[in-house]
Amino acid sequence: MKEKKQLDAEPAWLDPRNDRKAPFSDAELNVLADDFVAGMADTKAWKDLIAEVGQPKAREVLKQRLATQDANSLTNWKPDGPLP
Repeated sequence: MKEKKQLDAEPAWLDPRNDRKAPFSDAELNVLADDFVAGMADTKAWKDLIAEVGQPKAREVLKQRLATQDANSLTNWKPDGPLP
């Protein structure tokens, strides 16, 4: 079988045609939240948020903020105008 050679200098993940079309799933948001907490658990901002709302609520706040950063999230959807 003939191997395909990449003609472009840029990797495939930079090609906008390969962008995801669906919002992050709840499972993906859990993984993102876990990774964020693992890297930021000792920061003042994270400790302050936990002190303010508790650990479970802090994770939910984090997941919600991560979801709003997803361009495909319905949270970011804005209608074009009023319905006819």
